[in-house]
Order: sequence, then structure tokens, then C-alpha cells
Amino acid sequence: MSLSNSYVFKQGASGSEVLVSGQLDGTYTEIGSLVDVTNKADGGAVKFHPDFVAGYGVSFAVTFTSTDNTELNAIKLAARTGAQLPGIIASGVGTETWQCDTWVFTGRSDAAPVNGVTQVSITISSSGVCTPTAPS
Repeated sequence: MSLSNSYVFKQGASGSEVLVSGQLDGTYTEIGSLVDVTNKADGGAVKFHPDFVAGYGVSFAVTFTSTDNTELNAIKLAARTGAQLPGIIASGVGTETWQCDTWVFTGRSDAAPVNGVTQVSITISSSGVCTPTAPS
């Protein structure tokens, strides 16, 4: 991986992840749910519980060039069947990572431009415990 601000997805169990080749770009997003504690005393204004998020997770929207490799084919199959796979999201700089044993794959979309290379876009979201490692 080059030293850039990009994020990449590596598939596999913790400590033995393999970079899924063909990644063009990726967008990392933290997901979670704030706790709504709105009541009549708030006069109609929405109020959230302070300093608390009920649930933590991450989501990664990524585009791959269509290559025929084991890792990408496993992701395509998981998107179709609902299988969950282990892996890690890693930043291009700062060594920040998010490791999860159960990633889910949704929203697969293939684009086949005329005289171009097919691209596969997919959203990868954590399911269950996601362990972040702070940037160094």
C-alpha cells in the first residue's frame, strides 16, 4: 500500500490478512447509534444522551477493478450469500486499523464501461466487535 490517505481492506483472520488486490478507492465511515432521550420537558427539541453511543461499528465503501482473485471472489460470494468474513481496514498513513472477525458485504454494484475495465463497488460493514487501533 502506498503512503497516501487511502484506506484498504485486507481479508483474513487477525495476523494473517491478505490485501484484496484491485482496490481503486475507499471511504471509511464510523457507524453507531446515539440514544434519543427526548421527553416532553424538552419542548419538542430532540435530545440525545450525552457522551454515549449505543453501538460502535465501521463501514467501508470500496471500488475494486475486476480481477479474478481468491479474496475478491470470496467477497463477491459473501455479498450474494450473506456470509461474514474476517478482515481489517487499514489506513494508508498512520497505521490506524479496524479489525473485525465478522464483516458483512452489501450493495454490490458492477460497472462495465465500454472498452474499459469492469469495476466492482461494495460496502463492507463491521458486524459484532470491531477493534480499532489508534494512529501512530
